[in-house]
Amino acid sequence: MKTSLLIASFIAVVCPAISFAADGPRTVPGLGITLMPIPAGTFAMGSAGREGTFGPQTRVTISRPFWLGRTEVTQSQWKTLMGTDVVEQVRRQLAEDKLAGRQQSRRDGVNRNVSDANELVYNTADDAPMYWVSWEEAVAFCRRLTERERAEGRLPAGYEYRLPTEAEWEYAARAATTTDRYAPELDQIAWYGGNISKSDAGKPVKNPVGSAGPHSVATKRPNAWGLHDMLGNVWEWVGDWYSNKLPGGSVRDLTGPANRNTIQQAANIAAGAELTPASTVGAGRIVRGGSWSGAPHVINAPGRIWQLPGQRESALGFRVALAPQISR
Repeated sequence: MKTSLLIASFIAVVCPAISFAADGPRTVPGLGITLMPIPAGTFAMGSAGREGTFGPQTRVTISRPFWLGRTEVTQSQWKTLMGTDVVEQVRRQLAEDKLAGRQQSRRDGVNRNVSDANELVYNTADDAPMYWVSWEEAVAFCRRLTERERAEGRLPAGYEYRLPTEAEWEYAARAATTTDRYAPELDQIAWYGGNISKSDAGKPVKNPVGSAGPHSVATKRPNAWGLHDMLGNVWEWVGDWYSNKLPGGSVRDLTGPANRNTIQQAANIAAGAELTPASTVGAGRIVRGGSWSGAPHVINAPGRIWQLPGQRESALGFRVALAPQISR
């Protein structure tokens, strides 16, 4: 990343005492995960004047700096640390669906009424984002990575690898911008439903079932903090439980609501019970950023939906943060 880009990013926010100009990006040895430095600061989370899950707009302070993955975790990185591939992940989901009697279309529009996992797999390239990953599995990846790096003495004191909070995610996605997207032209920064049939920067799309599906990471322009694919490609898990609105006012290090989930509540949601705002608070984990299958209006920084923590989807992945330890 060019020095001028780093300098420009710090002018727009309140900088911490720690100098990221000296520390710079970090790379995880043996995995090729590069993490970009994100300075502490304050930003407006959500969308002004909007009701529902986008608001009310909330002034959020991120009190300590952190690092965030330059890209979504790739299939190669996942396989190296966790040992499975996308096909195996789909097989697991199909087996769980069958065991629970779930053989219906899901939120991602994929018909699960099939027996061959390969019919539900799209891009299988090493540099494509890992997908068909549940929140629980993404957390397991982060924990395993933390254990490995702590054993090697490579973790800053008080930091761990984890999913970003949704406040950290949106703060990093905006990269000191104030609009809902960090660039005026969506095609320049995101793979989404409007351009997914195009090739990856001259490379053929490696999707066995056609042109739909995630594309190789980092083939679109990054934001000002050097982060690729924060919008589009795959939805990204974050750490927080779902809330049906933002808190409003001013908040420091927002981490979302406490878990109010019960076994019966989760079962009712999975079975397709009618949902109310009250029934979903604390029942699912938040996902952010939109995906390869999304319409333009859902590909933005403040957009937020939820999924059950154990659910895998064809457009659902994650990226890791190296951030201050938090207790939930």
